[in-house]
Amino acid sequence: MRLTVTGLGMTSAVGYGAVGSCAAIRAGVSRPQALDGLRVGDGEGGSQPVTGHPVSGFAEGFFQVGAWLRLAAGCLADLRHGAMLPASSDERFWHRTGLTVVAPIIDKARFSWSLQERPEALLGDFAYRLLLLQQLSIPREQVRAHAVGHCGLALAVQEASVRLANRHVERVIVLGADSYVDTTSLEWLFQGRRLKEPTRQTGLMPGEAGACVLVEQETDARARGCATDIRLDAVALSTPPSSERPALPLMGRHLAEVIQQVLRESAQEAPFRGLLVVDLNGEEWKSQVWGHAQLGLSSVVAFDGCQLIVPCEAVGELGAASGLVGLAVSVSSMLRQGADAARCAIVCSISDSGQVGAVLLRRTGKN
Repeated sequence: MRLTVTGLGMTSAVGYGAVGSCAAIRAGVSRPQALDGLRVGDGEGGSQPVTGHPVSGFAEGFFQVGAWLRLAAGCLADLRHGAMLPASSDERFWHRTGLTVVAPIIDKARFSWSLQERPEALLGDFAYRLLLLQQLSIPREQVRAHAVGHCGLALAVQEASVRLANRHVERVIVLGADSYVDTTSLEWLFQGRRLKEPTRQTGLMPGEAGACVLVEQETDARARGCATDIRLDAVALSTPPSSERPALPLMGRHLAEVIQQVLRESAQEAPFRGLLVVDLNGEEWKSQVWGHAQLGLSSVVAFDGCQLIVPCEAVGELGAASGLVGLAVSVSSMLRQGADAARCAIVCSISDSGQVGAVLLRRTGKN
């Protein structure tokens, strides 16, 4: 599997586009703000608002699917502008384009509804509405939607690879959006004791973002005159847990296994040296999973020769958008000029459900 990355789009707390957002994340820029809707104890008998990373001036007032749509429309507009895609009226281009949207795991305690009750909700309320907002003529049969949270990138890349290989479409837009800054999500996180608070320093800081990537077969990209030096070389995804989240050592072993798989499939020179992008978010359990994974990777990854990038440090917990934000930051880093620019990256995903995934990117150009 070797797909070419031909476009990026992003809307985040540190930028309304992929270029600015990625530069800010690489530079460690962060804009945490007090969030409305929930106050927590300050440890001194008082209370204070939860701190998070909203997309200020852009997504306020939008709730759940409405917020996903707002963030998704922003990043898709950025992709269309940055990649100089044809106008909406170019039906030949858009009729040969696929769209895969990645959404959060639909937890009824968080959203008050389930996919069992509304199996068509993701397509009808999210994906198809996004096409209407952007006035795109992508046929509905070429649209996919997955509520898998953090591992959505790996699943969508696997699916895109098959669709492109079978020539069902000529290109695929993979898009993820999520928001944890609304009152309902904040209360759900609070009840699960997951928030970072004055009295709990190991929790997450809620964030929100939309991010997308355009992928194509290299021959199609060259025919359009838009091929880049960035390839998606390999992807691996663990089997979804049948019920509860597995024990953390087992999750760490699974993460090590999917990273080893993408290294084998891409024929990387051992040990791996490059970017390691991980969706660590401040929660202890994720840090433990990553720690257990490192034990199983000591012979194939030179950690002292790798750069660890944790986007959540700049933009908070992003859920279903985290993998695509990690991919965009990886691409941005690899396209930098200079001898110190990385030539490969692994984007690692650790889902709340216990599933894990990895995507390996490679820069093929000489510069």
